Amino acid sequence: MSSPRALLALLAVLSLAGIEAFAQQSKATITFKLVWKEAQPSMYSVVIHKNGQAEYVSEDKGLSPPQERNAPVESNAEQNVQSQDAASQDAFHKQFQASEALRQKIFPLAERANFFNGQFDFTKHAVAQTGRKTLSYSDSAHHGSATYNYSEDPTIQELTEIFQGISTTLEGGRKLEFDRRFDKLSLDQELKSLEELSSDGHLQEVQAIAPLLQSIAADRTVLHIAQMRAQRILKKAGQPVAPTPAE
Repeated sequence: MSSPRALLALLAVLSLAGIEAFAQQSKATITFKLVWKEAQPSMYSVVIHKNGQAEYVSEDKGLSPPQERNAPVESNAEQNVQSQDAASQDAFHKQFQASEALRQKIFPLAERANFFNGQFDFTKHAVAQTGRKTLSYSDSAHHGSATYNYSEDPTIQELTEIFQGISTTLEGGRKLEFDRRFDKLSLDQELKSLEELSSDGHLQEVQAIAPLLQSIAADRTVLHIAQMRAQRILKKAGQPVAPTPAE
């Protein structure tokens, strides 16, 4: 029969092991990156930390939406100016707090996918190119990375849809900010697109753009239908229509 001292020593070891495991998990990070020349944006990355900190970065050297609406320009000189302007665009950075629901979903999925150690790219036959995607995982005990165009693995598919939904949401917010400042008549069309994506379940982490949507919902200088669309997107995502006092 074990002595009380031995039992205490065993409990101490187990406790330390639990603390170490928790520390490893708390430092865990998942990164998703997509590079696709034909897309807008042509490159973006999403980094989610286990503690909830999240960063989004996108770069696009193609024409901006306002340029596309005014294209094609006629003269070679104007085309050259457009191309130079597009190439000089700054990267878009957005920091936000990832939801608990998102973290509770993606980190177990990463573990299910063996922390992205393995071959996940579909190679049985040629498939349409939809961009080079990379999923990476890192903590103090595990490191893995997988690059693919398309994957049959349902876990990889689910993670891809989640991260693409985050990009869709944040890029939508970016366009809303631009239209609200420079092209208010286009605001309703952009909100209509976001509302349709919301209805189809293609938006993720709407709380990251909730303050903007709340501001639009209360802005009487924009079309009433635009205000209503912003409210419906917020309600669909379970976000308050009006900002909380802390905001």
